[in-house]
Amino acid sequence: MIFIQQVYEDIDIKSEYVRCPSCKRGRLCDKPKGDIATVIALKTDHQEKTGSKIILKCPKCSQKFLIHFSKE
Repeated sequence: MIFIQQVYEDIDIKSEYVRCPSCKRGRLCDKPKGDIATVIALKTDHQEKTGSKIILKCPKCSQKFLIHFSKE
């Protein structure tokens, strides 16, 4: 299960964006400032069955990436 929580404008959360590692131009998503994000390209033979996942697509080069949320 993926839990999505809205961040209201009056809550001051410093953030920075995650840049596409393929083209270095596309903005994949934002993350809290200081947190570390590891981005791995999604391969066609990917069959891993683990926790919840979201697929992101770069708006510039259309490369797809997988965000994995562990069950821990």
